[in-house]
Amino acid sequence: MTDRTLQLYYLATPVFFLLHFGFDVNLRISIPGVAGAWLYVYYALCFLAGFVAFNNAVTGALFSLLESSVNILLLLLSVLMPVYTVGHASESVATTAFGVPELVHFLIAGSILLISFYRNPLVSPR
Repeated sequence: MTDRTLQLYYLATPVFFLLHFGFDVNLRISIPGVAGAWLYVYYALCFLAGFVAFNNAVTGALFSLLESSVNILLLLLSVLMPVYTVGHASESVATTAFGVPELVHFLIAGSILLISFYRNPLVSPR
């Protein structure tokens, strides 16, 4: 079970998709200023990676390492971009919210990043 944690995380993508689009609770991805079509592509890519990328331990670990790194970067940008542009548009101050869903999102992405790094066969051979 512990060796399949990353694969199960990506296979659980439909649950995150339902939370995001059904209940408006985004725990998986924050892409600032992007329409819904790219979100569908992201969710489809992550779900397919649960089947394809994890046939090999190295590709699965590298995919999850890359995805979680980009995920954390996008989360930080979604919080910081309104703060950086406050001088240009004062109404953007109200949109800078970092609450419980964003914190859970950050914890999930950080945990996946750590798991994928330490389980990567290129870093720590077994």
